Amino acid sequence: MIQVKAVKKIIIFIFILLFSFLILFFLYWNIGNGYVNHAKKIGKQIIEKIDNYKNINGKNPDSFIDLGLAPNDMWGGIGTEYKGINFWYDRISDNDYVIYFDLSVGEALYYNSYTKEWE
Repeated sequence: MIQVKAVKKIIIFIFILLFSFLILFFLYWNIGNGYVNHAKKIGKQIIEKIDNYKNINGKNPDSFIDLGLAPNDMWGGIGTEYKGINFWYDRISDNDYVIYFDLSVGEALYYNSYTKEWE
């Protein structure tokens, strides 16, 4: 009888441990690097659209509208929601631009077309 209770406690402990691991993994994926990596993949698609536009027109687009992406009402319409991620675009010159997305309040990850790096 005592052994059955001990086995049940071990099984419950393992279940709680696995459940906790799943919750932590979910939080990591949705809040941590999983979100950043996902947003970078989506951002790469926008970068390809900008580069294709530049190859055809000889200059960077003035806004997301030139890429066929509808602006949203955030920050005066200069941002767009693309595949569930909010992006912003700043045209620096005919050759250079920056796109970025929010990581948290007051913090963003930027892609600089000059360096071809996320910063």
